[in-house]
Amino acid sequence: MDFELDKHHQEFQEKFRAIADTAVAKNARRHDENASVPVEMMETLHKAGLMEICVPKDFGGHGSSFVTGHDPLSFIIGIEEIARVDMGAAHCFQVHGHSCMLLEHACNDDQKKRYFGPVVDKGTPISWTGSEFGRTARGQYNLQSDAIKKDGGFLLNGVKNYGTNASVADWNIVALSSDQGEMPENFLLVMIPAGAEGFEVDASWWDPTGMRSAVSPKLTLKDVFVSDEDILVGPGYYPREQLGSRWHLGFGASHLGAAQGMFDFILEYLPKRGTTGDPHSQRAIGEMKMRLTAARDILYHAGLLWSGDDLAKAEEYSLMAKLYCIMTAEWMISETIRVVGSSALLKTYDLERPVRDIHIHSTHANLYSTAQLIGRSALGMEFDSTQQQIAVETKKANA
Repeated sequence: MDFELDKHHQEFQEKFRAIADTAVAKNARRHDENASVPVEMMETLHKAGLMEICVPKDFGGHGSSFVTGHDPLSFIIGIEEIARVDMGAAHCFQVHGHSCMLLEHACNDDQKKRYFGPVVDKGTPISWTGSEFGRTARGQYNLQSDAIKKDGGFLLNGVKNYGTNASVADWNIVALSSDQGEMPENFLLVMIPAGAEGFEVDASWWDPTGMRSAVSPKLTLKDVFVSDEDILVGPGYYPREQLGSRWHLGFGASHLGAAQGMFDFILEYLPKRGTTGDPHSQRAIGEMKMRLTAARDILYHAGLLWSGDDLAKAEEYSLMAKLYCIMTAEWMISETIRVVGSSALLKTYDLERPVRDIHIHSTHANLYSTAQLIGRSALGMEFDSTQQQIAVETKKANA
């Protein structure tokens, strides 16, 4: 399998890189300081036709998707290029793209027209919020925010967190537990329009030490009514379709992009420092290039697998790609600081931002749990790549 980019993907890479080096780079520090949304990036991407990259072709987009298998590599390249400059901005783009992929699979044509319309017409991102306080301890699909069936729709109540893009989105995908069945068959995804009665978006809650431009507010739902026309298929759809397995590569691409950004910084900074002749620096740079190349190869390989028929292999490779890209980014932090020295972490430079961002973002995907899933696959055991954690085996082997 050849992982060299063809002309089609080279063109996408050039477009994304140009935007990352201009609109994203120009505003990254300000958005980091203010914890504000990178709206300039979204506007520029829209003008270039790239905010629509994961919108279906029939509805005005390119259709890049891990779900349909159409050209998944273009989206990966986009995240990687943006994350090279601003990992938080890349996450805003990533969540938007994943949302578009989900909606292509889940929606009827009328829903697609309404949800994709603002994306194509204005470049408005779509928000997706599954997380809520305490979910890590309870489990992926054990949500406390509830949806009670009423005539013509559902009544929603609860509190969610990490609502990336919610402060600027026209439409918000929100996950809840419905009163229709037991977990996970009651897991429900709905679409809530901005400004809906009882739907509160608190962006002031978002004040992290890193990933500050990935503004992810707290959402409060107080008797929010969502009609049946804004329900995504129905209870149990998302876990039943195992769509969560499709999102690993987005996180992998983001970490790889940030790691590449640090490498680019080193190559520019060391000649100014006058230490390119240091053998320890040369060795570190050589190993960095090898690891980055290996991470990119496995990431692109995993992405291309979603265009094939062996979905189990695509899931396993996606887990490995995400884990290796995250491990590479975390390893790059300590090695980079050793090579460039402490002065490079002064705010005069931008290096300290990806260091903070990687530390924050890598906690989102539990490395131990990801490795556990890969281990189960290698052992020939069942594994669910949509889960962040699998329960410890309690059965003992027969004597």
